[in-house]
Amino acid sequence: MNQLVIHLKNIGKSYFSKDILNIKDLKVYENERIGIVGKNGEGKSTLLKLITGEVKPDDGEIETKIDFQYYAQMKHELASDYASIDAEYLSRLDVPEHESHHFSGGEQTRVRLAEFFSNYHFGMIMDEPTTHLDKEGIQFLVDQLKYYYGTLLVVSHDRYFLDEIVDTIWEVRDGEVHVYKGNYSDFQQQKEQERLEQEKAYENFIKEKNRLEQAAQEKQAQADKMGQVTAKQKNRAVNPGRLDSSKQKDTVQKAAHKSAKAIEKRVEQLEVVAPVATDQEIHFPEPKTLEMHNPYPIMGHKVTIQKGNRLLLDQIDFQFPAGKRIGIVGPNGSGKSSLLQHILNDGEGMTLSKKIVFSVYQQMDYQLSGHLSVIDFLKKDSKYDESIIRSVLNHLSFDQQEVSKKAIKDLSGGESTRLVIAKLFTDSSNVLVLDEPTNFIDVPTIEALESLMKSYNGTIIFTSHEQYFMENVAEQIWSIEEQQLKLIHY
Repeated sequence: MNQLVIHLKNIGKSYFSKDILNIKDLKVYENERIGIVGKNGEGKSTLLKLITGEVKPDDGEIETKIDFQYYAQMKHELASDYASIDAEYLSRLDVPEHESHHFSGGEQTRVRLAEFFSNYHFGMIMDEPTTHLDKEGIQFLVDQLKYYYGTLLVVSHDRYFLDEIVDTIWEVRDGEVHVYKGNYSDFQQQKEQERLEQEKAYENFIKEKNRLEQAAQEKQAQADKMGQVTAKQKNRAVNPGRLDSSKQKDTVQKAAHKSAKAIEKRVEQLEVVAPVATDQEIHFPEPKTLEMHNPYPIMGHKVTIQKGNRLLLDQIDFQFPAGKRIGIVGPNGSGKSSLLQHILNDGEGMTLSKKIVFSVYQQMDYQLSGHLSVIDFLKKDSKYDESIIRSVLNHLSFDQQEVSKKAIKDLSGGESTRLVIAKLFTDSSNVLVLDEPTNFIDVPTIEALESLMKSYNGTIIFTSHEQYFMENVAEQIWSIEEQQLKLIHY
């Protein structure tokens, strides 16, 4: 059996009186490859920081038998020169030679990864290493880690990456860590099996509860009927025979009452099984004022885009059809975000339908302010009924009672991002533009976003490096290659 390298015992961690983690016993063995998933704010990053020693637990003990190299999610200052970085990694990651303060998010991640892999450790802890990476960067990371000999713990929202790399999933949920053997797809199958088992247990619980309640009602009705008969007999002339009969019926009536109470007690003692939470499919009604009859509402002719001295796109032609979900892929720095911005600005060479109403999601950290409640914030600019707005919020894991009470200024970073996604779909629009929407959201939110995008009636143009997301959502995929835009999937 492999050596035990990490052992967490009776760990408790709270922030501002809120319990974040409560772990009784959790072990990691040599050469395990563990992917850590869960909703934003559930404590994934805190768990990593506890293991590295960056954060101390309030209770319990953490034993680590080997040194772990830590790739933190937060940005840190890039190396001022590349002398300490293995030149092979700089080459394989195609790190550009221009000054680092001009680097895009993806280029910064490439430098950090080259620096990280330049020193070998028998333990690695990585927090969202795929953020900002393009398809080629993610594949480098997969190839590098697939043949890594050591123990790996990694938080990631990229499902393809998790499928390729890990052999165990830790799901952080309600302060606890639930362990599943296998990669992310195996984890999904096991979760589905759990859902089916809970569904069956709930059906059995309801069936037994109804059976007992009906039995109790029948016993109570029997006792009530006996009570009516006894009362009539007591009003008649009393003779010894009738008195004995009345006493016998009183005894039987009390027994029936007692039996009914006993059955009711059994109902109360049943172990309650919660119903399986399900999301109803959302149907977005399209207002007549937003209908577009132009089959190609977004067209570009000989579009050229430059950024400083760099030519990104050279004389490209394209037509984006109405009502389609259009994905745009390409390496970091190839011009995906610049193309989206050029479309939004109705730049040179663009022909846009006059009926277009854009709703836009851009790469950034969202911090909302104001005292409006979550539901009022969305209702303010929406023409949809409150029922549809609440359905969108429910899809994005907002508590239905909290949305009427919680002010947007009090939302966490993850909640703010989910609210901005909700606003994207509840504002009146007929074209959505999303620039890397999966970068800072958890897997459950990514899956909810997929569902919302498939339900939307209008046109969607989006970029994403998350391979499964692109494959699940896009009806057309356009690729930026060598300063040209090519349709590669339709």
